[in-house]
Amino acid sequence: MSTMHAINLLKVPSWSSSTVASTTDLTYNPTHPLPVPSPTQLLIRIHATAITPYELSWEYPPSATEPRIPCHDIAGVVVSAPEDSGFQIGDRVFGLLGFYGQGGLAEYTVAEEKYLAKIPEGMGFVEAASLGRAGLTVFEGLRVRNGGVVREGSKVLVLGATGAVGRMGVQCIRHWVGASGKVIAMGGEGTAELKSLGADAVFNYREEPNWVDLVKNLGEVDVIFDCVGKKTLEVAIPLVRNGGKIVTIGSPPPAISGVKGWDEVEKRGDGFFFIVDGDGDLLGEVAGLYEKGVIKASVSNVVEGLSEKGVQEGWALALKGGVKGKPGTTVVKVL
Repeated sequence: MSTMHAINLLKVPSWSSSTVASTTDLTYNPTHPLPVPSPTQLLIRIHATAITPYELSWEYPPSATEPRIPCHDIAGVVVSAPEDSGFQIGDRVFGLLGFYGQGGLAEYTVAEEKYLAKIPEGMGFVEAASLGRAGLTVFEGLRVRNGGVVREGSKVLVLGATGAVGRMGVQCIRHWVGASGKVIAMGGEGTAELKSLGADAVFNYREEPNWVDLVKNLGEVDVIFDCVGKKTLEVAIPLVRNGGKIVTIGSPPPAISGVKGWDEVEKRGDGFFFIVDGDGDLLGEVAGLYEKGVIKASVSNVVEGLSEKGVQEGWALALKGGVKGKPGTTVVKVL
């Protein structure tokens, strides 16, 4: 077998062009070349892969392989591995693949071992595919970078808490801050459910446009974890105490989107924007929290198979926030 079924992204944004892709550029290809692993790579049979909606706008370097296969959160089974690998044929694995390589919207993919972790018992492939990017973003931003900004007893405000990363953030932060800490969550539809995930106070910006004042009434926070950016981040900056920290993944970065007050935050060393990297060791920690029952997956919608129509419709729905009343990640069940 030298080819495989895949979904290709035919119109690819790049550093050297102003191309903009849309869901109609996601096209079924029954004869995409089967990837051949290098001596350091594993070959993985994909069972599920998660859609990151705004990947359609991400720019690739001119050297990126085409046609592109999107979706880099993957879960599957090891088909082959280097002799000295920590993984064996048949192992169930999940990971966040390097963005400049090919993604997982296909029957097979290749991956360096450093991006992978074993799927724990009791976790399905769909759940595993939904956890990678969200879990790694929360761990890297709040527990790794700058020595970790969330600790036991911290009071943390999560902006955009009803998205996949925000929901993961609420759960992990609740665990890390303990009974002496506080988790305040601001989101949209599905905000009320965040209390069951560990939030002490929740605010729906659509129903409570004065949410900033309501948060202010609770006192200054130690940390803001921002998943929105732009104006939302701008109005929230005064809510953090002197010396408190702000971690943002809101796109575009605040320095580019012109968030007022961000320059001062950066100059003081009190805030940073980052883009998550794949990390198998950190994924192992995410899996550990799942096994302990600290976190659970948030899957909004499951697309069955590598159907061009199904993937296009699922992606379009993800761009709108997923299934109404069911916030979370859209996952393609490949096998």
